[in-house]
Amino acid sequence: MRPSQYLFNAAKKSSSSFSIPVELTPLFVAMGVAVASASWFTYKKFAHDGSLRLTRNPQQSHKDVETYVQEAKKD
Repeated sequence: MRPSQYLFNAAKKSSSSFSIPVELTPLFVAMGVAVASASWFTYKKFAHDGSLRLTRNPQQSHKDVETYVQEAKKD
């Protein structure tokens, strides 16, 4: 019985290394794809959408307010 106990102890890995279970690999791949696609589509929306207002535009805001005031006075 002693030799099998010796072989069992020899098969143990050292506890100092950080190991990731193989079963979690698909989860990491799926999360990586999700984060990458969310980043890409967010960048695409902010960089190329012409109708998205990221800064104030005083001329456009003033015109819109004047239009709404004139429409309100007509009614």
